[in-house]
Amino acid sequence: MEQLSSPKKIKETLEQFGLSPLKKLGQNFLKDANITRRIAEAAVLPGEDVLEIGPGLGALTDVLAERAGRVVAVEIDSGMTRALSHTLAHRNNVTVLHADILKTDIKKVAEEYFSGSFAVAGNLPYYITSKCLFAVLESGAPVTRFTAMVQKEVAERLAAKAGDKDYGALKASIAYYGAVQKILNVPAGCFLPEPDVDSAVIQFTPSKTMDVERKIYARTVKALFAMRRKTVQNNLKAMLGAEEASAALELAGIDPKARAETLSPEIIARLADIIAQS
Repeated sequence: MEQLSSPKKIKETLEQFGLSPLKKLGQNFLKDANITRRIAEAAVLPGEDVLEIGPGLGALTDVLAERAGRVVAVEIDSGMTRALSHTLAHRNNVTVLHADILKTDIKKVAEEYFSGSFAVAGNLPYYITSKCLFAVLESGAPVTRFTAMVQKEVAERLAAKAGDKDYGALKASIAYYGAVQKILNVPAGCFLPEPDVDSAVIQFTPSKTMDVERKIYARTVKALFAMRRKTVQNNLKAMLGAEEASAALELAGIDPKARAETLSPEIIARLADIIAQS
């Protein structure tokens, strides 16, 4: 069978089902079979179940299905779900759900279709990348790893460490749930149609390393990064008041003149815990 990631097959399938890529949904189809295979190999262990976000025409889904025990693909576009019933007809271990991942009870889906832990993979729509990441990580479902195609700029922010120019509130916030690494860069020319920006594949590995409650941690991150050019003292006092901010920073061993981008997630967690107990 002709590969679903070939430009010829992409164009034929779109024409067959009267479809065209919807810019509002960020639909750009991978036309590089080598990259599709590399993503699948990184995303799922042989025999492991996988939830895919945004399968499109099914190029990645098809390769995932070769390795996975079971694939559940969540697709928001009804036109794409019609096409998937054709392009994936030869895969009896794939279930396609016509749904919005941001409105989907991921834990419930996992309980219905998987017998235990599972991987997550997807070519995430760039306009809702962070929402997709948090939807999965906050679902409470037993996710082993989350491998995603994202905008290259976002990948660099997600993989940044404290002190790096790309380190900011997004990385500090998501670090609560585990670690992120960038796996490979994907140039814009690997897609049809070609997007305006380059992409990259990141992998998130969940781990529980922070004892502080999520809500206070998130509030602390938001306060610290509210105004990037301000010191942590000035940012934090908007949340706590000047005196309490000074006291909390002193207890946490943080220089009040420091900038938020120099604080590691672990230090932020220590500060959040002090704030929670005050």
